[in-house]
Amino acid sequence: MAQRISLVSPDLAPLEELTPRLLAALSSGQLTNAREVEAFENEAAERLNAPHVVAVSSCTSGLMLVERCLGIRGEVITPSFTFFGGAHGLLWNGLKPVLADCDPETFQIDPISVKRLVTPSTGAILATHIFGCPAPVDELEEIAERKRIPLIFDAAHGLGAHWRGRDISARGDASVYSLSPTKQITTGEGGLIATKHGELAQMLRQARNYGKGAAYDCDVLGLNARMTEVQAVIGRAALPRLAEAVRRRNEIAEQYQSQLLGTPGVRFQRIPSEAYSSRKDFAILMEDGLSRNRLMDELEDSGVETRAYFDPPLHRQRLYRRFHQPDVEPLHATDRVSGHIVCLPIHTALTDADVRRVASEIRRFAEAYHPAAELAGQAQPPAWSPVAATPGD
Repeated sequence: MAQRISLVSPDLAPLEELTPRLLAALSSGQLTNAREVEAFENEAAERLNAPHVVAVSSCTSGLMLVERCLGIRGEVITPSFTFFGGAHGLLWNGLKPVLADCDPETFQIDPISVKRLVTPSTGAILATHIFGCPAPVDELEEIAERKRIPLIFDAAHGLGAHWRGRDISARGDASVYSLSPTKQITTGEGGLIATKHGELAQMLRQARNYGKGAAYDCDVLGLNARMTEVQAVIGRAALPRLAEAVRRRNEIAEQYQSQLLGTPGVRFQRIPSEAYSSRKDFAILMEDGLSRNRLMDELEDSGVETRAYFDPPLHRQRLYRRFHQPDVEPLHATDRVSGHIVCLPIHTALTDADVRRVASEIRRFAEAYHPAAELAGQAQPPAWSPVAATPGD
């Protein structure tokens, strides 16, 4: 059997580069929230063109702290088509998730759905950059400004993404990134909060350390969400690799699209012209009667790992069903997308040959099972050639 193709593969700096830096951190006597963390925050702020960056233990803890420090109350509009970690943070803060529909082509939260769901009880909007493609930030900012409510971005997938040629880090009131092993760069676990608000950044630094002030006295309700020095060392070594990691992911996405172009029943996520996706995931929809689950089973049998992100969506999960308002927002697009989606392998260790193999398996599946497929004798998909992927393209 051919070698297995994994869905993800952590992208780390070479061990010979990391080892002396890790040894220095381990021998410093300060293993958490010290010099390396501060340097990582400063370097990340410069690379992301963000006024302030705060390092935390995870994206989820970062979202929880942002919501707490902004003093959000009541309802928070968030997509149903998203990872449940963001919604978990809302519940931990005693907030009520109000589930919005997605755009059926971009998979991002739909601003029209958001407008339908805004009420006097709305305390904030929490949008997600799904699969690394920026959410419609301009329209969401307009809604938030008009309603005078905070706008937070769950940017777990979005490290390295741009909107209208600029990094997404300074949009809204805060963007919270993930540095877990499936992301564009990783610190093992960890997260970064980017914000344009200096006062919020100062409060977040206090809140990530239980809320402890200058004295042994807390005036902010915080938790232990500190990043370790070891994580910061790994992150500092990874930051210079971010642009190349995102470029390679976009190159792989271009190859997939070229190889699968014209395959019956296969549809791609649409990336808006204003957006440059960080391509945390590459997703296709299996339509026209093709079984998503059967494709995933056959790919697994052939040694290709896939996932169906995010199925079930929040409103179909036991913990969140009670927040579904079908009379107000039936979430039809979310059901259609989640029921047909397949995420294919994408990471910097993936070779061009791996991409061709995955695409070949999908074309073979479509030829065998598409009700109206007549692929025999058709021209093969056009050969892929490198496409320069630059922010703002």
